[in-house]
Amino acid sequence: MIDGMGMDRRTLLGRALALAGVAALPGGAEALAAAVQGGKRQLEPARYALLGAVADTIVPTTTTPGAVAAGVPAVVDALLGDWASPPRRAELIGALDTIDGLARAKYQRGFVALTPAERTEVLTPYDVQALKPPPPPVDPLTGKPKQDTSQSLMDRMSPRYADPGYGKLKELIVVVFYYSETALTHDLAYEHAPGEWQPSIPITPSTRPWGGVGGI
Repeated sequence: MIDGMGMDRRTLLGRALALAGVAALPGGAEALAAAVQGGKRQLEPARYALLGAVADTIVPTTTTPGAVAAGVPAVVDALLGDWASPPRRAELIGALDTIDGLARAKYQRGFVALTPAERTEVLTPYDVQALKPPPPPVDPLTGKPKQDTSQSLMDRMSPRYADPGYGKLKELIVVVFYYSETALTHDLAYEHAPGEWQPSIPITPSTRPWGGVGGI
């Protein structure tokens, strides 16, 4: 969905904050880590479980740990509770509730109660439709596309989705995953201090993408 190659952890954290509608993070990454480690949940238990199920479906455990093992739900929960703007918080929670509603409509059970295969069957077609770019707004006088200046510059530069809430939720989950130590050590190859310059490196099936460019 997004390409984490060439992005350092500061860049990823900045993107996560923008997706959560956070203007600034007092105390920086240390404050976020302290909120996560504090163990206080901002979402009610049912919605937190739903967040975990959705994150696990978007970034499942395969041969490497997935979003749940990387602690993604706890980080997203902390962002939503302590720093997110109220409109963005409502938008992201609304996306979770939409997914749960789709599960109940298809299987008469909430998303959390579904098997991994059933979750994928619910989420995959919704994902395809939700991430389609919507038609640009049209100026009623000229009939030509016009720029939506009501959004922030960051939002105007971001991909546009048919369902903006779900688009931001999915991207937030993936960005937080690649920000995690788990992804940097299992999915990405990471060097805090790069070694000697190698102009040509053989690519093999075991070669992993690089993360953490520029350090933390």
